[in-house]
Amino acid sequence: MNDLRDAVERASTSIGNWYSEVYRDLTVMALACERNLRDAQGTSGKFSERDLRAIQPASAAFLSRHTIPMAAGIVLGPGGIDNNIGAVEWWRRGDAGSTHRIVFNLSPADPGFYDFVTYEWFTEVVTTGMPAIQGPYLDYAGMDKYILTSMVPLSCDGVIIGTAGCDTEVRELETIIMPILRTIPGDAALVSKFDRIVVGNSGRFLVGNRIGALLKDSIRREIRGPGLGLQIVAAPRNDQY
Repeated sequence: MNDLRDAVERASTSIGNWYSEVYRDLTVMALACERNLRDAQGTSGKFSERDLRAIQPASAAFLSRHTIPMAAGIVLGPGGIDNNIGAVEWWRRGDAGSTHRIVFNLSPADPGFYDFVTYEWFTEVVTTGMPAIQGPYLDYAGMDKYILTSMVPLSCDGVIIGTAGCDTEVRELETIIMPILRTIPGDAALVSKFDRIVVGNSGRFLVGNRIGALLKDSIRREIRGPGLGLQIVAAPRNDQY
């Protein structure tokens, strides 16, 4: 049991270090986006959609530093942009280091409206000013890919106006997390703060499912880092949940 506990502790530290680096660079990206937006903004007091294109270099720089997240950008709430419905300026990694802009449907009357203000990663961050993560959930584009969205506050002149963040496909995240989980001598999974499985090292843990009741020999360990509520859950392989 001590071997299991020690392995979980080491895994928690390793995963926490990886997430800390990602969120540190998201904060750097947010600050760069704030500078880009301030330089591009006119005299109206609000941003135009054209102004938002100025954040592309900051998104590209983040994606060049991190090979696992596949898209990054900013989300502005209603009132901060001249269309009064908010905006999503999101850039996806392309071939040979290029990036291309992803277009979201932000027309409330249209089918497929992307109502981002109802998403936890937006509401939680702009309300608390703290980083957050949401998922895994099926991606907006309907490609049946599980993704996680990581966000930090985006401010302008000291006022939170939205979020800055990135999307990560679970299958890509597995290349980082799975080798760490496999060092644990038992069934183990990385789970969200809502007990939803993100990555598991055995068939017992399927992405998107929830962890059930835990037996007394099971271990929970919070992931050290930016306070996302992520945990490792582990149990000896001869036990059943």
